[in-house]
Amino acid sequence: MEAVTSAMEKLTTAMKGGAKEQVDTGGNLQDFMGHPLETNAQRSGGNLGGKVVRTGAGVTVTSNKDPDHPMRAVCWEAPRKIAVEQRPRPLITDPTDAVLRITSTAICGSDLHLYLGSAPGVQKGDILGHEFMGIVEAVGPEVRNVRPGDRVVASFDIACGKCRSCGHGAFSGCDSTNPSKDQEMMYGARTAGLFGYAHVTGGYEGGQADYVRVPFADVNLLHVPSDLPDNKLLFLSDIMSTAWFSTDLGQVGPGMNVAIWGAGPVGLLAAHCCQVRGADKVLLIDNHQYRLDHAAAKVPGLHTINFDKEKVKEVIERILPGGPDVCIEAVGFHYCKSMIHAAMVKTLMETDTADILNECIYCCRKGGAIACVGVYVGLVNGFNIGAFMEKGLTMKAGQTPVQKYWHQLLDMIKSGKLDPTIVITHEMPLEDAPHAYKIFNDKTDGCIKVVLKTGVGRSDMVGPPSGPPTTA
Repeated sequence: MEAVTSAMEKLTTAMKGGAKEQVDTGGNLQDFMGHPLETNAQRSGGNLGGKVVRTGAGVTVTSNKDPDHPMRAVCWEAPRKIAVEQRPRPLITDPTDAVLRITSTAICGSDLHLYLGSAPGVQKGDILGHEFMGIVEAVGPEVRNVRPGDRVVASFDIACGKCRSCGHGAFSGCDSTNPSKDQEMMYGARTAGLFGYAHVTGGYEGGQADYVRVPFADVNLLHVPSDLPDNKLLFLSDIMSTAWFSTDLGQVGPGMNVAIWGAGPVGLLAAHCCQVRGADKVLLIDNHQYRLDHAAAKVPGLHTINFDKEKVKEVIERILPGGPDVCIEAVGFHYCKSMIHAAMVKTLMETDTADILNECIYCCRKGGAIACVGVYVGLVNGFNIGAFMEKGLTMKAGQTPVQKYWHQLLDMIKSGKLDPTIVITHEMPLEDAPHAYKIFNDKTDGCIKVVLKTGVGRSDMVGPPSGPPTTA
């Protein structure tokens, strides 16, 4: 009990205070070209503000900036408050960097944890966004695989490609790119840095902006063809890869039966992937009928369950006696189904709810598998470990190692086997991001997935002014 209390205290501290990274604000740090990294006065708030942060492996988290050339950026201000601000453009800072001019970016379901202020360490002024693609504007001297003018998709996870974890294909667990000591206290280790997410994942600036800097460009950028539209390719950055990852974790194959919790973008694409992998029956569970109706229209033969109208266990048993072979959790930590867990989360007696995971355990067939790709950050109470053990279940979970899957998935998109666009309900200009976040979170206007456009067209490249220097 003492160990649990200690862990809870550390997590609460992290949620309130943000990460404690390696910081040098003395003005003595230099970039790879020998130029001083810019001081507090040359930086503007959010994503570590005026701090110069490097990981223990020497990766610079806070990019150098060009204060003479502004860009638009989508920033977190407070719970449920998003603003589009002017920020200085990022510059090449490390020799393996690239700077992208964003063409399309998206709001992810996990961004809603940030929007609500639920994730640990999000800070006022942070630039959001981890699903994005664009045109390479500049590269550092050690970049070999991409060059200016290339059209690329970025991975949401930032991997070095050289550490032990990357060597095993666990790119989202990269040992080199996350400086957060808070995460190390919480988990006993650090995962990879992530773009535009909470400071326990590094505090990197995100891609809901006109420009973004990408560390280790050769590892974290995928060159994509010019004959496919952005909307077909954008989700390789996260949700298309994550949906496939969930089916890989569950080892979904021909003739298997699968139940998926969450009819958001990942759950919908996971249902699509299950069918592509040869699953027999696929069930999708949610309580928003418009999302279930959209999914049923896009994925022929899909069974849907509205848990506000039907008892999930009873319906599953009617369709799949004995339960599904695989249960996929595509919901995440802040969606409570019970008043008890809602009260415990509200009072910080737990950070995450076990409601959905417990329902997966309760419904899964004996000897079956659970794949968890909904984001969880901390501790839960009332986890049904007894049922999990006695039923002989297997559970796998994780952030998606995007780089492991995106070449295969790109080929499947080219061939037409996968269609990521089935989730898109809204396209908006970048400056409409505050409204986009609201309708996505509130589940209004039929919103399932929003793509934000910067105004940079593939045909004419019209957009925000170009031509600033891109190295310090």
